[in-house]
Amino acid sequence: MSIQTALSGISFDEQDANLFLVEDARLRADALKYSVLPRLRKVMNVAISLIRDIYGIEVLDDSIVSVYPNFRQQRDHELSLKYTQVFVGLGGQRKAKWPGFSRKDAKPVQVLPFRFAFLLDKNGIFTALENGWLKGLDKQSSEMLLRFHIDNEHKINPLCFISHMQPALCWSDELLLLAPFRDQYELRLYQQLYDNHFLGHNYHFPVSELTLAEVVTNFVCFFPVYDSYIQIAKGLPHRLDVLTAKLSSWLQSDRDEVEEKVSSSDDDSIKSYAVEAAAAKIRVMPALRWQVFQRDQWKCVACGRSSHDGTILHVDHILPRSRGGLDLLENFQTLCDVCNIGKSNKDVTNLRSKG
Repeated sequence: MSIQTALSGISFDEQDANLFLVEDARLRADALKYSVLPRLRKVMNVAISLIRDIYGIEVLDDSIVSVYPNFRQQRDHELSLKYTQVFVGLGGQRKAKWPGFSRKDAKPVQVLPFRFAFLLDKNGIFTALENGWLKGLDKQSSEMLLRFHIDNEHKINPLCFISHMQPALCWSDELLLLAPFRDQYELRLYQQLYDNHFLGHNYHFPVSELTLAEVVTNFVCFFPVYDSYIQIAKGLPHRLDVLTAKLSSWLQSDRDEVEEKVSSSDDDSIKSYAVEAAAAKIRVMPALRWQVFQRDQWKCVACGRSSHDGTILHVDHILPRSRGGLDLLENFQTLCDVCNIGKSNKDVTNLRSKG
């Protein structure tokens, strides 16, 4: 299965971007958590599956998936935080299984100071490898990751290039503006600056399935760096060379497959795909979309599933456009992806009235 096929039905558009402008903190939080976050989680699932295919690694053997927003529905106080990002990322399992690192207080290390994630904000979607967000490691442990970059700069640079990832640079009078990365890392060691983040290209809205496939590919191509961090934390040698060789083989085979598909395509099939893609872009007006979700309590009105069940919610016309249905609140209902597929666009089915 191709990456784009695995991402079928997943996209992000200006309606999602506009959520970050909503002044109602609760509505913004609910919409991000119950509509945007499930789609971003599916993007991560596709990436994890692709990592398994390319590298033969079960990511969740050592890592967990953390998400944000992740607020509780039942709260003592009304939610007031206006979220500015949606985050789905990998981080080390929260267990005492990291003998490669030590804490200042000599307690076992249970939480690692780096995360590898997809992030979505008002501008678009991007990948990031965050470093140094957690304090408490001793000096030697904090330096290990920087020394890994110093020793392997020539191997990591091609991964940065292919994945569109770049390190967050230091700014100092002691360093030339275009100083080599090695000098950047040496300065970080000297000044004990351990927040050595890597940020990916920001893909602006609208973000189509095709664009998401590129975002996932970028993530997977930079995975050997994250995996090296995990191995170092486990007290094991990194396997950067082995994973890079596997990535190179996959990229070459994928390139050959793409060239073969392009050469066998004809204009009619391309036009047909364009028509289908354009039809799929017909959307509900942004304000109405979130009103429908909120009215239906962020659940599928047919089966009752929500994002907690791993489902993706859609707004469905009760009376289809093809039969004169209007874009009015009373003509919309919330369906999950499974129930939405099962309902033909020729059906006049008000599932909200059942039960």
